[in-house]
Amino acid sequence: MKKLLLATAVAALSVSAAHAAPTVYGKALVTVDYSDFDDESTTKLNSTASRIGFKGAEALTANTDLVYQLEYGVEIDSDNGGTVKGKSQNQFHSRDTYLGLSNKQYGTLVAGRLSAIDDNINYVSQTVGQYDGFNAAYWDGDRVNNAMAYFSPVYNGLQFMGMYAFKEDNASDLPTDAEAFGVGVKYEPANQPFRAGATYIKSGDFNTTRLSGAYDLNNQIGLGALYQISDLDKSDKENLAAVSATYKTATPWTAYAQAEMTSNVDGVDGKDAQRLVLGGKYAFNANATGHVYAGYSNLEQEGQDDKDGFGIGTGIEYKF
Repeated sequence: MKKLLLATAVAALSVSAAHAAPTVYGKALVTVDYSDFDDESTTKLNSTASRIGFKGAEALTANTDLVYQLEYGVEIDSDNGGTVKGKSQNQFHSRDTYLGLSNKQYGTLVAGRLSAIDDNINYVSQTVGQYDGFNAAYWDGDRVNNAMAYFSPVYNGLQFMGMYAFKEDNASDLPTDAEAFGVGVKYEPANQPFRAGATYIKSGDFNTTRLSGAYDLNNQIGLGALYQISDLDKSDKENLAAVSATYKTATPWTAYAQAEMTSNVDGVDGKDAQRLVLGGKYAFNANATGHVYAGYSNLEQEGQDDKDGFGIGTGIEYKF
């Protein structure tokens, strides 16, 4: 009888554990980068946005699931967590980590440390390695602590989103300690060559508006664009404009070009930056991608000498 009870308990536990088992996923991206900027040359081994995560869902009712994600960034080339905007972070630093509810009819609400909703409105970025992210813009769809976000169901390609951040410890992500809120919309109709979206985020005296879209000319050529204006409560508003183009060849290679221009960098009137990156991605298979790229960047500020330079790099990326 005891053996039967034990076997029943183990079986029940196994079924429960299997039902709630999370999906393990991640990405490892390592590049070797050479740069010569303002007559100072360096060669570095970089880990870019490498991560490991656990996510899953648990059915609560027929239409509602509890959803969760625990995602952590890792620097696979060192034992530290690197820096974000000049601030050091720990190895296995928190990326998007949340707990929430997802309803088929009413949408998804999550709470935790989240990427700002404008991270979902970016149809232009192609760059990796030393050129990952935008060149000089203060705001780049950063993560926000103590945040909640809502995503509506998709209605014929149209989706609405919103976010709110409590006035707690947001200084590491937002430029102010005030509470924050944001609203956004994106339109991605099925079987159409175009996609577009817009967001607005405000925190105290800081606010930023982003518009982005993409258009596929055919099965080979795609175009993307993004415009962002940020008010940092300084001498002037920062403006970012970026465009990109991709060309998928008959081989595993996809070539791309990305150009960016940022005026009034960090809200400083007359401080401007430009960047052009040319690169290629080689798809070994669905999970492994090789990268090669070269770029030129320039920073100008009234009353100071211009700073410019170029860089080249290569690397490999693996997703699981």
